[in-house]
Amino acid sequence: MKTFTIIGGGVAGASIAYHLAEFGHSVTIYDRFDEGQATTASAGIICPWVSQRRNKKWYRLVQEGARYYPEFIDELENLTEQTTGYKRNGAINLFKDERIQQLAYERIAAKQDDSPEMGDVRKMTKDEVKQMHPHLTTAYPAVFVEGGGQINGHDLLNALKVGIQMHGGKWIQQDVHPEHCEGTVIYTAGAWATEIDQEPAVRHQRAELLHLSLDETSTHPNVPIVMGLGPMYIVETGSNQYAIGTTHEDTTDFSTTPSEENQQYLHTEAERYFPDSHVQDQSIAVGLRPFTRDNLPFIGFVQENIFAVNGLGSTGLTVGPVIGREVAAI
Repeated sequence: MKTFTIIGGGVAGASIAYHLAEFGHSVTIYDRFDEGQATTASAGIICPWVSQRRNKKWYRLVQEGARYYPEFIDELENLTEQTTGYKRNGAINLFKDERIQQLAYERIAAKQDDSPEMGDVRKMTKDEVKQMHPHLTTAYPAVFVEGGGQINGHDLLNALKVGIQMHGGKWIQQDVHPEHCEGTVIYTAGAWATEIDQEPAVRHQRAELLHLSLDETSTHPNVPIVMGLGPMYIVETGSNQYAIGTTHEDTTDFSTTPSEENQQYLHTEAERYFPDSHVQDQSIAVGLRPFTRDNLPFIGFVQENIFAVNGLGSTGLTVGPVIGREVAAI
C-alpha cells in the first residue's frame, strides 16, 4: 500500500482518488470548494465523436473516456447507491445547411468502426427532429448520434466522494500546500494551479451557462442533447428545463459574477432554438476552465514527488473518469 495526497476535488482529482482508493492505497483528497469549479458548472456533454479537432492523441483520450463511462457509472452507482445524472439519450447535431450536414454525416460515421459505442449515426428529417425533441427548432438539418450522453457534474462528484470514503479514503475541505503533504502528491487544482509556481503553466477561460425553463403545458422527458451551430449546446436538466451554453472568455480574473451581457446573448440563442416556446431564465452558472500549452491536457510528473493533471478544458467530464483509471494504474 502506498500513500497519496490529492489536491483539488474536481472530476480529475476525485476520479484519481476513487481509483487509487479502490486499489487499496491510502488516499487523502483536499479541496477548498472554490466557486467557479469547472466540473460543477459544466453541462456535462459526452459526445466526443462529433468534434472536428484533429489531434490524434487528444481524440484517443476522449474516445476512451466515452467508452469507459457506462462501465464506470454502473460500478460507481451500484457501490454508492448515488445517482450521477448519467443518461445516453443520443445527440442531435444541427448544421447550417444540407451540404454541411452531408459532410458532417460522412465525417462522424467514418468513426463508427473504431468507436462502436457511438451507436447508430444517421441524417434526420425535420419530422424526426420534432418527434425526438418537440420543443426544438426544425430550421436546421441534423445528424443523430445514438451514443451521445450527459452527466451531472455536481452529482458525479458527490458519488465519487461517497465512493472514496467507502474505499477507505479521506476527503477534507480545506487548503493545503504540496510541501505539507504525505506520500506522492497529485496536483489537480485546475485554474487555481497558478497559485503554485510549477509546471505546467496554466491559464483559464471563463464560461457561462444559462439555466432556463420553457413555459409549456406538455412535457417531453429524456430528450437528446443538442449540439447547435458553432459552440452552442443544449442539455435537458429537468421537466421542460434546459441549460444552454456556452460563452468563452480568456481571463486572468477569478470572478464568478454572472454577466448580464452574456445572459442576454444566451437567452437570445435559446429563443433561436426554441422558437415556439416562452423562455424563462432561471440562473447562470459560471465555470473557470483550465488550459495548458496547445490546449491539450497535461498528465505527468512535474517534480520527483508531484504528479500533475491539468488543462482538461471543456472535456473534463468526458475524460475525468478514464484519466482516474489510467493515473491510478501508473
